[in-house]
Amino acid sequence: MDITKSQLSISHLKMICQLERCETVKEAAQALFITQPALTNRIREAERRLNTALFYRRGRKIIMSNAGKRLLQSAKKILEELARAEHDISRLTDGIEQVLRIGLPHYASFKWLPTLMKGFHELHPSIELEITSEAAIQPLNALLNHDVDLAMISSACEQFELDEKNYCSVCINQDELVACLSVKHKNADKDYLTAQDFIDETYVTNSTVPEKDREYELFFKPEGVLPKRVLQVGFSDAIFELVKANIGISIFSKRQLSRLSPDDDIKVIPLGSKGLALYWHLVYSSQTLIAEPAESIITLLQSTDYQRAK
Repeated sequence: MDITKSQLSISHLKMICQLERCETVKEAAQALFITQPALTNRIREAERRLNTALFYRRGRKIIMSNAGKRLLQSAKKILEELARAEHDISRLTDGIEQVLRIGLPHYASFKWLPTLMKGFHELHPSIELEITSEAAIQPLNALLNHDVDLAMISSACEQFELDEKNYCSVCINQDELVACLSVKHKNADKDYLTAQDFIDETYVTNSTVPEKDREYELFFKPEGVLPKRVLQVGFSDAIFELVKANIGISIFSKRQLSRLSPDDDIKVIPLGSKGLALYWHLVYSSQTLIAEPAESIITLLQSTDYQRAK
């Protein structure tokens, strides 16, 4: 595919993204700070260049065609990448030679983060370490799609195998998945919980999408069990409050629960009689520009200061 033959400009991409948010051309034109006739002409120009209709009108409203929806999908990605590039370039002019993005899953512990950021800056003052939420649900996919440069990933195995030869993986430490429930819960006095103990429960979680090497795959699926009700809550602190109020139960890694105190009225119980081990890995590109600072991150994560901060 010859990218030099592209028919559309950035203004066309911004146009279609804005039209998705608005019901009428007039609203979109106001948001883009251009006149309505100017936007109408821009739409016609894009349709002429692509030789297809991007929108249909229903009264004053505009409805996106299938071709328009396909263009919208790419337009969002292109504009996001452009914004990211502009941000990186602006940092370069401020004395930052490289921006390194690290993706963390939403279920990671963050108590160690200040120690890592401080230590990394001392070692690499010209590299900015940026923590992004773009890898919250699927950190490995974000890495392979180049949305992040490094990704912290959990696995049931100490060795994390990758099919991709251009990436490296290092085990940072061992963790454990545990049940988290109110001290008033009927099962609070049990030595451990089985998947069967969750059948009639409200399970409170960050994500309803089954994730690789997490509780759905490692704990529920082998027993053919799912909780009676799943309540998705986007914040760990909110989950803790619901668990504390005995509205539901959840599963976290032990590292996430290190900040809890006995006064929080939350009981932590192992999953299964032998517990459910979990390992944290840092996965990153083997490119020199990424691999060298990644090795510094690994050293910091495995250091005594980090282990104290966990």
